[in-house]
Amino acid sequence: MLSRFKQMPLERQLFISFVSVSSILLLVTMGIMLYVDITRQLRSMDDTIRSSAAYIAQLDGVEAMLERGYPDPEVSRQLDSLSENVKDLNVIVIYNTSGLRFYHTDRQQSGETFVEGEEVPILEGSEPYITTGYSTYGSQRRAFHAVENDQGEIIGFVMTSIFTSDIWEQNRVIVIYALVILGVVLLLGVGLSRGIVALLRGSLKGHHPTELLELYLKQEDVLNAIEDGLVATDREGRVIFSNQAAQRLLGASQQELEGRQLEETFPQSGCVQAARTGQASHNRSCVIGERQVLASEVPIRGEEGLDGVLSVLHDKTEMMRLSDQLSGTRNMLDTLRFFNHEFMNKLHVILGYLQTGETGKAISFIVNSGLVSSQAIRETADCIRASRLCALVIGKMMHAAELGIRLTVAPDSSCRPEDLLLEEQECITVVGNLLENAVEELSKAEEELREITLGLYCRPDCNIIVCEDTGRGIDPAVRERIFEKGVSTKGEGRGLGLPLVRQIVERHGGTIDIVTEAGAGTCFTLTFTRQEGAV
Repeated sequence: MLSRFKQMPLERQLFISFVSVSSILLLVTMGIMLYVDITRQLRSMDDTIRSSAAYIAQLDGVEAMLERGYPDPEVSRQLDSLSENVKDLNVIVIYNTSGLRFYHTDRQQSGETFVEGEEVPILEGSEPYITTGYSTYGSQRRAFHAVENDQGEIIGFVMTSIFTSDIWEQNRVIVIYALVILGVVLLLGVGLSRGIVALLRGSLKGHHPTELLELYLKQEDVLNAIEDGLVATDREGRVIFSNQAAQRLLGASQQELEGRQLEETFPQSGCVQAARTGQASHNRSCVIGERQVLASEVPIRGEEGLDGVLSVLHDKTEMMRLSDQLSGTRNMLDTLRFFNHEFMNKLHVILGYLQTGETGKAISFIVNSGLVSSQAIRETADCIRASRLCALVIGKMMHAAELGIRLTVAPDSSCRPEDLLLEEQECITVVGNLLENAVEELSKAEEELREITLGLYCRPDCNIIVCEDTGRGIDPAVRERIFEKGVSTKGEGRGLGLPLVRQIVERHGGTIDIVTEAGAGTCFTLTFTRQEGAV
């Protein structure tokens, strides 16, 4: 039976389920109501015959009639009137202690004795009670009450009764009414069930419920099979759904994410801004822990407006690793070509010194050129993946080495083209001017330690450029004006590099910090951060 039910269409299952549940609830409710009503009806009838018997037993005429030993017509009229007015009262009888009947609603019964034995307890002084007995009229519900004289002696008893057939007749009416109500309510339940099913069918816009059910059951597998992270949020940025890829990226389960603000686990999320503006954003470079991701926020619009935002998180860490390998190989090839070109130029210089007999200069040139090792070049290429910027730095290293200056790149530097917040040409301009100023400064210094350290720290949200030298420091007289055009300690016609650097920094909303000490050197720190709303 259950298997046949499962094979039915979903609409029919819903209809049968609604009707069955409604029917069970109605049957239980009607059963309880019938039990309560019938019990109340029986209790009411018992109260009627009990109170009637007590009333009759207290009548003065009844006591006098039993004392005299013969029926009293006036008492009979009173009891006839009582029997007519109390519709639920079928029989009233009065007996003396000898069982002789003094009154009966049926006059033909007067004078007969009561021989059924149910009167014995009441004649022996029992409290009033009710029994179920049988007579020529069938089964009856009887109430017994003692009649006492002024001395408190029992001189007889009163019995009032209702025919059981009358009781069941009244209960039958209650049952019929209940069944009619049950039928009407069942019909209403069937109609409402059909209406609910029709309403559901309409809300599904023509789609069969079974199709939607199968689609719902499959969607979790489909969404979890997608490699990109998917996070659905409401208009306030609270997580509604996330697939397994998103949970892995965010380091939390669906239960931990659901109902929480997405920005708590992903601070760089733009879902709230997308919900506020209604504008989608695509492929924003972000960082989640140690993972590099591309984040896109797409507003979800319903019939009544914006419902929420779908965030798509594409993990590009593995792609970046492969790209780094390819970029590193390409940079190394470019570096080797450049190194070969520079090496040939150096050989020509050495050859010229030897041919002119300037052996000392040749020796000095060879020693200084050795300051740039192939390992330093490889390390530079590994740190700086922007090809033209890397070539610039290596060129400056070669040029500095010729002047006896050691130029190195900080080993913890990291610079990828996709992480640059400046155009690569602008970055080349900034770094080139900073290094050129440092090289010129150290070329004139007389200190034995002449070193320049370049640090490039690039993340999708922040770029930091640090250039530190061991020169003489900046003259306090020109320190406040070094970014003005034409201001320089190198002579006339100079002082153009740092103003150009400042223009680029201001254009991108960056900052420049300078730390300098006379005789110890100077450190320039340039900081650029991604502006809110930038893609």
